[in-house]
Amino acid sequence: MMFKKGDRVKFLNDTGGGMITRVDHKTAYVENEDGFEIPVNVLHLLPMDVPQTESTPFTSVAARSSSYEVTAETIQPLVEKAPDFIDLTSEPDESNIDASLNVLLAWIPKRKKDRKTAYDLYLVNDCSYHIMYVAAMISEGAYRGLQAGMLECNTTIHIAQIAGEDLNQIANIRLETLFFKKGMYLPHEPMRHELLIDVFYLMDATNYLTNEYFEEKALIYNITEEYLMTEIENVAHETQIQFIKQKQQIDQPLSKPAKKTPKNDTEEVDLHIEQLVENPKALTPVEMLDIQMERFTTALDDAKRKRLMKRIVFIHGVGNGRLRLEIQRVLNKKYPKLRYQDASFKEYGFGATMVLL
Repeated sequence: MMFKKGDRVKFLNDTGGGMITRVDHKTAYVENEDGFEIPVNVLHLLPMDVPQTESTPFTSVAARSSSYEVTAETIQPLVEKAPDFIDLTSEPDESNIDASLNVLLAWIPKRKKDRKTAYDLYLVNDCSYHIMYVAAMISEGAYRGLQAGMLECNTTIHIAQIAGEDLNQIANIRLETLFFKKGMYLPHEPMRHELLIDVFYLMDATNYLTNEYFEEKALIYNITEEYLMTEIENVAHETQIQFIKQKQQIDQPLSKPAKKTPKNDTEEVDLHIEQLVENPKALTPVEMLDIQMERFTTALDDAKRKRLMKRIVFIHGVGNGRLRLEIQRVLNKKYPKLRYQDASFKEYGFGATMVLL
């Protein structure tokens, strides 16, 4: 059965329904009574005037269609095989070239008829990338899937509703995301993050604030920033160990004096955020990193074009190691023909990377 924008439908394997706002291939986007747009395969929809029977994913085609007249038109979506891929090759390039990421999880409390409180969990995709996502909860070391699917850019989807008395049984919410766009785009690494459930924090009404995503007050976690901070913490220990090892090597007596690099062949670029902006305290960690990496690529491209220097030293400091790691990632990916190494420990400690032009 063909569906179009404006049709009122209900879900085949779930309660509820709404009005179709758009149809993309085999996916219809249904706006429910709460105003949220839910992506649903057209095979799992029924017209609003068709009675819905009790159904499960294992119910046979005959059982699901027995409550209304079976015709060629009605049985077609039940036997037609859904595509197991999304063809992006025929899609036009998207005009939005923004490469930033912003993925959030939001909690909204709901008072039920029995006066008990349940908590709705939403996934918010507030960036120009589409995402494939898998959400699960972790309880006593075991994983239980909540929802998986695709969420288009700048949209929100309801993941689950959890009763207040069940929150103590959940240790973490695990979210895995894969980012893509139609046409040409700048790729990002997949993101995996586990959000610790703090029951007392969730139950404290003062933590729920007015926001731009929902009409109700919500408790919002910026998963992108939390993931980045976790990555920083993970590499900090490794960076410290590398620092100690290199310092021990430098402290050993050398048989020959180290050859000094002529200053006129080397350019220095200081990437400390205080050198790049007037008020760094007003920036988030993600914004700081974006500014530092923009300065890095601009200076490197300029040096390559002018060909006046043989080396360029980027002073990034030790810090938490995130900037150094990002520099190496970009060098490996965008400038694979350039060689790089740690700059002189005597001059810069462990806080600089030298690129050979």
